[in-house]
Amino acid sequence: MRVFNYRSNYTSTTNSINTLVKVEQLTSFDMIYVYHLLSIGTKLNLTKEEEKLNGDLVYEVKFNSFKLGYITISSFSKILFREEEELSATISDLTKEKYLPLKNVELSVTKKELKMVS
Repeated sequence: MRVFNYRSNYTSTTNSINTLVKVEQLTSFDMIYVYHLLSIGTKLNLTKEEEKLNGDLVYEVKFNSFKLGYITISSFSKILFREEEELSATISDLTKEKYLPLKNVELSVTKKELKMVS
């Protein structure tokens, strides 16, 4: 019997960690121009914008040169991503209705090359 449903992305050559985040301010930027090109598995680029007073990290989400919105990385994850200026992400879930812009986009953000501390 398995108590935890845990899937490891660990391979012998790379160590990586994933976190899921929701894109904020989705309807405020260029999403209306590219929503028909977005689907689950689409790669997006994240660029660090600022750090909030409470230490949460804010990243700008872009698809090619189109700005889609922002994500906020908080809790334990912000410690792992603190040093990263640019990240890559993959769309893991989205809410889409036919002929209408997206309502919700969830990203899987990956950090590679974890530092091993003993």
